[in-house]
Amino acid sequence: MIDLRREGEVFVLRFDDGENRFSPGFLDGVNDALDEVEKADSPRALVTVGTGRFYSNGLDLDWLGANSDKFEEYLGRIHALFARMLEFPAPTIAAVNGHMFAGGGMLALCHDFAVMRTDRGYFCLPEVDLRMRFTPGMNALLTARLSAAVA
Repeated sequence: MIDLRREGEVFVLRFDDGENRFSPGFLDGVNDALDEVEKADSPRALVTVGTGRFYSNGLDLDWLGANSDKFEEYLGRIHALFARMLEFPAPTIAAVNGHMFAGGGMLALCHDFAVMRTDRGYFCLPEVDLRMRFTPGMNALLTARLSAAVA
């Protein structure tokens, strides 16, 4: 599901779990990989990439629906991942291979740089169409990383 490989001074963290939704196992795997990169000798950099059609579709709504009593804890873990990526002690690049929706798009925005194919994939925040409110942290991320017109 999560594959971390080192290629010289660059770590490549591949998300390989279908739509790469933020299940608890996915979050554990990403955090374990980030721990390994942080412990490595410098210089180092981190590239994240998905597989197939998806970089990441964000929150795991199926898991959340079955565990609604854990919503606050779950959202806290996602905010912690975003904060960790924003403060990561090495350059980070999101190599967006396909769709990035909702939290997946926000995760890409947490990197120092993001590159995306021009012929494949969408960046979408369906919360906007659903008239859902972003958390203050998510709103701050979007307004800081996107142009005012886009945000």
